[in-house]
Amino acid sequence: MAELKYGGFSLGHINARRNRRKAEAYWLGFLEGVLASESIENLEIESIRAEAAQLLCLFGDDDAADLIQDLDTAYADYHGEIYAVISGIVDYRSRSFNHEPEAKDRCNRFFGFCAGIACDGRLKVKEVEKLIGMIDQDTELVDDPRISGLRKVAAEAISDRHLSAEEEEDISEWIARLVGDSCADTGLPTYGNTPSIDGVLRDPATLVFENAGFVVTGAFSMAPRKVIESWIASRGGFVSKSVSRSTDYLIVAAIASRDWLHSHQGTKIIEASRGRPETRR
Repeated sequence: MAELKYGGFSLGHINARRNRRKAEAYWLGFLEGVLASESIENLEIESIRAEAAQLLCLFGDDDAADLIQDLDTAYADYHGEIYAVISGIVDYRSRSFNHEPEAKDRCNRFFGFCAGIACDGRLKVKEVEKLIGMIDQDTELVDDPRISGLRKVAAEAISDRHLSAEEEEDISEWIARLVGDSCADTGLPTYGNTPSIDGVLRDPATLVFENAGFVVTGAFSMAPRKVIESWIASRGGFVSKSVSRSTDYLIVAAIASRDWLHSHQGTKIIEASRGRPETRR
């Protein structure tokens, strides 16, 4: 058996395979979310293109390339044709995920679904019903307090079979806690986003370094993670590899790490969300 060294070829190959699987589960869920309204809306087109372009850029995905080409084709029944193309992709790609899927596959697919129904900045009752159905079919999802909170808000919102603008906004905010802001808000693909985390420290002047516990996660643009950790240590803070009761601050990069457990969160964010230490993003 090859020795799996950090940065070595064997480990890198395994991580690449896992990362592709993660992205494919997320993209499948996203397309399922787009289809949840049973039609393609004008405001969804650019979001669909952005997610497909992201998958194509990262993994050279053939279906993503074909979908982009179809989005640029002047079909007589444009929205009907795009709906049919996406339905075909979902039917084909779901085959590798429907037979005894792993928990992380189901989670990434659910995250994608959330992004898909929210990608146009609007929500419909039938989309929210399908969202609740996905949660109810997977008890492991409810273990995440953000998902159980989303389900509660969503169920209350559609109890009268109507969604007000305020109720749509409430549900969208809960979705953002899982997958970040929608493409309709940012113009960017959601895969690779970090979630909107409760308890974010807004005023950096209140940040305490001396004898405080820090955990750092994500891919930072300002400097490598080790450099950021050295800055913290030089100011009197203590840096740990994992979240624990001694963690005061979790520092999350704006860019998701490709090696996180899920598409939008790693184990550090999951543990912090459950324990709710102060969060600095």
